Order: sequence, then structure tokens, then C-alpha cells
Amino acid sequence: MSQFSDINLVEIRFNSSLAILDLIQPITNKVCDQLGFDEDSRYWIWLATQEALNNAIKHGNKMDEKKKVDFCIQVEDDQFRIIIKDEGEGFDQGKVPDPTEEANLLKTSGRGIFYMRSFMDHVEYNSENGTTVTMIKRHKKLESE
Repeated sequence: MSQFSDINLVEIRFNSSLAILDLIQPITNKVCDQLGFDEDSRYWIWLATQEALNNAIKHGNKMDEKKKVDFCIQVEDDQFRIIIKDEGEGFDQGKVPDPTEEANLLKTSGRGIFYMRSFMDHVEYNSENGTTVTMIKRHKKLESE
């Protein structure tokens, strides 16, 4: 039996507040440690998670503390999955400016989705009843179990 079989689900539901990041970071890091991700991978996974949480709280729920954010970590087979859902109005991915275009290079915002896609193996959005972002990071150590 895999030594990782006991780590399969973490779920947290919270009001829209950036203060929650201080609670979620050590949980995410602990699960990454237990899954054997190296220090660099843990850093990039947390950065992608932080960007997704910031987007849900700031842009999705517009800092409305009455609206909830759902945070979920799932471990299945070779996949470490992070799912974040807000109660906002959703958004059109096609309208998000490309931060690598020359006109956007010096802008101080607008890189979150780019970072998430760069640091994770798969990123998917669903904008029905709020926005749900699902990010997947595969791990070779998990694949060989």
C-alpha cells in the first residue's frame, strides 16, 4: 500500500479574506512535503495557489466577506489537485490581457493566470455559478508508487 494513501482530501470553506492565506500556506506546504515535492516545487505550487486564492477573493468575490471561497486539495494516483471556487460572477478568459505582450510588460498586475499555467501541469477554469479553478501538479514519485 502506498505511503501516500492517507493523504487524499483537505477541504476548507471560508469568508473572503486575505488573512486565510496564513492558514492555507502551511497546510499546502505540509501536504507537498508529505508527497515528496522538492523545495522549488513546493514554492511554485504555493505561488500558483496564492494567485488563485487572491483572484477568488479580490476579483471573484470582490472582497465581500459575506461570500465564500471553497479550497480543496485532492491526491489521486499521480495527481496533486488544488481546486478553488468563488461565488463571483465569473470571467471570460479571452478578455484577460496577455502579460507577455509588449504593452503589458510593465504593468504591475495581470500575471496571476499566467503564473498558474506556468507553474502547474494543468489549469482549468469553469465559470458556472462563480469561478472554479482546478490546478494539477503531477509528481514522478507518486507515479512510481
